[in-house]
Formats: sequence, structure tokens, C-alpha cells
Amino acid sequence: MEQLKELDPTVDVRADERFVDDGDTVTPAGVSAGIDMALHPVARLSSPERARQVRRGIQYDPQPPV
Repeated sequence: MEQLKELDPTVDVRADERFVDDGDTVTPAGVSAGIDMALHPVARLSSPERARQVRRGIQYDPQPPV
């Protein structure tokens, strides 16, 4: 994270977040965070309940759950 800040000080590094949604772009912090990121538009475009159904369907059980 520190190296990213040094490479480009204009980047808003959010080390405690699994993914960041700035409206047009969503970026994940890692592999399982990428799954969280993929469920995010499902919740946003359909509903949080639908995102939970998809999560259960792919047998993804994050801690804490989304």
C-alpha cells in the first residue's frame, strides 16, 4: 500500500476496504475481494437479497458476510 501511495500520490488508497466503488469503476483488494466486488453490482442493480442468493449458490461464505 505504501508503494502504491509513493508511485502516485493522487491515488486514494483505502487499505481497510475489500473493494472500492467510485461510481464508474469498482476495484477489488484481492481474490476473495473480487468475489465481493462481483456481488456488489448484483446487490446494487437487483437487491441485497438477490446478492445473498447468488452468494449461497456459489457456496461463498465470507467472514463477515456481505
